[in-house]
Amino acid sequence: RGSATAAMEAMTLGVRGLRLWREFIATSPASQLSPTELTEMKNELFNKEKSRQLSLTPRTEKIEVKHVGKTDPGTVFVMNKNVSTPYSCAMHLSDWYCKKSILALVDGQPWDMYKPLTKSCEIKFLTFKDRDPREVNKAYWRSCAMLMGCVVERAFKDEYAVSLVSAPEVPVIAGAFCYDVVLDKRLDEWKPTKENLHSFTKDAHTLVYKDLLFETLEVEAKVALEIFQHNKYKIDFIEEKASQNPERVVTLHRFGDFIDVTRALLFQEQSICSQYEVSAVHNLQATQSSLVRRFQGLSLPTHLR
Repeated sequence: RGSATAAMEAMTLGVRGLRLWREFIATSPASQLSPTELTEMKNELFNKEKSRQLSLTPRTEKIEVKHVGKTDPGTVFVMNKNVSTPYSCAMHLSDWYCKKSILALVDGQPWDMYKPLTKSCEIKFLTFKDRDPREVNKAYWRSCAMLMGCVVERAFKDEYAVSLVSAPEVPVIAGAFCYDVVLDKRLDEWKPTKENLHSFTKDAHTLVYKDLLFETLEVEAKVALEIFQHNKYKIDFIEEKASQNPERVVTLHRFGDFIDVTRALLFQEQSICSQYEVSAVHNLQATQSSLVRRFQGLSLPTHLR
């Protein structure tokens, strides 16, 4: 059978399908690609799915979005369904809302600032200085972790395989964000020095200065599995997230050309990071096949210097 047929069969057969999917990955052409080629492949698939979703709304439909914040309450925006975002609404209020808003509440549900609105709704904007900033703090931690995942994945030479596992949900009060990573077996004895940590931090600052936006794209699990077909840890994570959703939908985020499958909401722009440091690397667990390392970082946003 052709690889495409095998892939589609594997993605639609539940538990047995996951086993078939892993077997397909082992022989997939993607497993032989270089890191640069993998990045290009993932972005092509992401763009293809984004274009497909946009094509489902050929005619622009209008929706009404009512602002329920402390200032300018009751303001109603006429926006475009599946196109306009909370940030689009913020632009109609003031520059303050554009700069200070980290997330939005859409009909009471937390919402990415750049995720399109799907129906008429009420909207409220969330900032770091709200009375209860928990959702904002969590989103900031997740975003900083995703940034670190990108840095670590690209920090080593191409001949060393780097597999991102996931960004664990570390409580904000723990004082750090983390990303779990499996490095090439040849690096099992590697112990990062202060200079290594400083190099990771410098790479993170380079990304922050680019001020890239986080794109949000909700996709069916089979699309996410195709994008991350080269990474067995992401496949497990996608299956876990899809099993929690009756529609088997997972959320992808992208900044620049780096794509990750995430647990929940992220903030809007990387320039929000005022200070950022990759502070430590811990060995978590060692098996016959892999050593999981936890990269740990610290950060403060511009709003809380």
